[in-house]
Amino acid sequence: MNESNFNDLLEQEFKWPMIGDKLFSKSLSASGAILHQFSNERLYHMTIGYKLAADTLIEHTYTEAWKTQKLVYPIIFCYRHFLELTLKSMLEEYSSASVVTSNWSHHKLEDLWKAFRGILKEVGAEDPKEHSIDAVEQCIAEFSKIDPVSETFRYPTNRRGSPLHISLEIIDLIQLRSTMEAIDNFFSVSRSLLDDFKSAKSYYE
Repeated sequence: MNESNFNDLLEQEFKWPMIGDKLFSKSLSASGAILHQFSNERLYHMTIGYKLAADTLIEHTYTEAWKTQKLVYPIIFCYRHFLELTLKSMLEEYSSASVVTSNWSHHKLEDLWKAFRGILKEVGAEDPKEHSIDAVEQCIAEFSKIDPVSETFRYPTNRRGSPLHISLEIIDLIQLRSTMEAIDNFFSVSRSLLDDFKSAKSYYE
């Protein structure tokens, strides 16, 4: 650390807990964040927010590489949770109520994907010549293998205290972000297709 950085550090305000400190307070300034009261609104913003958080954290590593070793865990967790919420929201929107209830009771990406792919098949969206569905399925399986139940990048151990094993030693965050962007595009197009099918179905009923 050079002298300039050291002096900057010394000049920073040293925060210490004080009686009367609050974590959550209202603000009408630019720092105020709205917490939506309706669950469907929260689901929409949460889904986008987790991916945006991961993208933003990766951007921080471009100029400050030392942060990579710290941020890699929340980055991967946020991307995984984005996938989970995306699949659950799509299933909630386009499948039966009985299926929706069971979907919110677990964190298994492969099970959620299997149910979602069933919906795509039902509306005739599976084109043998188009490999995008298979490509996304491979990525879902890859994520499920490294983090089966959304614990691996939140905790160092499981609920029994046993260490959680990570099969990889190093990952390319730029490649991760690029692939997640492609998957996000796939789900956006799928949502448009399913909306069209849903509208057409209601028109003829």
